Amino acid sequence: MSERRALTRGFTLLEMLVATALVAVLAGSLYASLSIAFKARRSALAALEPVRRAEIAMALVAADIRSAVIPNGVLAQPFMGEDGTDTRGHDADALVFCGTAPSPEPAEGVGDVKKIEISCEASDDGQTQVLVRRVTTNLLSPRTLEPPVEVLCRGVFAFNIRYFDGSDWLDVWDSTVLENTLPLALEVTLQLDDPRQIDPNRSGYSVSQVVLVPCGALPPDSTTQGTGSPP
Repeated sequence: MSERRALTRGFTLLEMLVATALVAVLAGSLYASLSIAFKARRSALAALEPVRRAEIAMALVAADIRSAVIPNGVLAQPFMGEDGTDTRGHDADALVFCGTAPSPEPAEGVGDVKKIEISCEASDDGQTQVLVRRVTTNLLSPRTLEPPVEVLCRGVFAFNIRYFDGSDWLDVWDSTVLENTLPLALEVTLQLDDPRQIDPNRSGYSVSQVVLVPCGALPPDSTTQGTGSPP
């Protein structure tokens, strides 16, 4: 009888306490490991966020530039590249041209050719710049409509564009004085602010890309003077 009781008895209180303590230790170790992994993931995402923002904005700008059409009519207005600076003295160039950029959705009055404006504007707090895009979809509208503002990138330190005419890189481009020609290529440079920098004159992540213009041609005036040399 005593042997049967010995075989069927349960765990003692001490054994239960030891098992509970081991489970708690294992759970604590697992939580610490997961916490470190999640923290490392957040740090990696925070470090890659500026890169992702700049690359996406650059891809959108490059796609618009490649869609530029020859400015020779009402539906193909001048290609104007302006050299500007913000209140901090950083590059804040602007570009206005017509292109075949796609529309978010088809609608009445939306043509194949659209007016595209890309520029840098001061942020709401005035401490940095915002890269914005405006697209006018109806170039034959009898009324002047204000196009919606699309924010391409926030926290912009500088935005610079140069234009290649076949021999030199220019800081500005005006197709109205260049026989309605487009540049052969554009060099677009986007620099972002780095919140970790104490010096406000030092930028963070920077990306630069040379974009070829399919409809670009050599200007008839070969005496145009450049302001730089090809990279």
